Amino acid sequence: MMKKIFTSVNGDNITDIVDYSLNVVKENPDVKIYIGGDSKRVNKKTCYAIVVAFRFGNRGVHYVYHKEIRPTPKTKWDRLLTEIELVINFGQWFMDNTPLRVHAIDLDLNQDEKYYSNKLHSIGKGWGESLGVPVFTKPDEVVASKAADNIVNKFSG
Repeated sequence: MMKKIFTSVNGDNITDIVDYSLNVVKENPDVKIYIGGDSKRVNKKTCYAIVVAFRFGNRGVHYVYHKEIRPTPKTKWDRLLTEIELVINFGQWFMDNTPLRVHAIDLDLNQDEKYYSNKLHSIGKGWGESLGVPVFTKPDEVVASKAADNIVNKFSG
């Protein structure tokens, strides 16, 4: 079982993301769930964030996150691949352990070839779509990845 502690933006620990998500959907049946992530390297450490974002139509987004600090991989490729792997593996676990529908997987990869992350775009998109849900990447609206970006940008090493 993938036991990850999530945190709300006000600092509350969420020990059971499935129960938490079920309660959010029970109170807001029209909410859409996005799963995404991001990473940031600072010195010899990398902060990875996985986010479950609950989008309430045009009334806003509420998100919770899980953060991990790991040694930085030797290459940018390896860091981005680890980021993709964490998001996809969590997405698979979430869908296997809850009856809730995931609206999309958001990956912090860019469709534009001028960005390094584009080198992993087809890998991430294909892997994510193998879960049976849409995968959104930049410049599309990436709700969960934008939230994860906020988390990792607070990391100072």
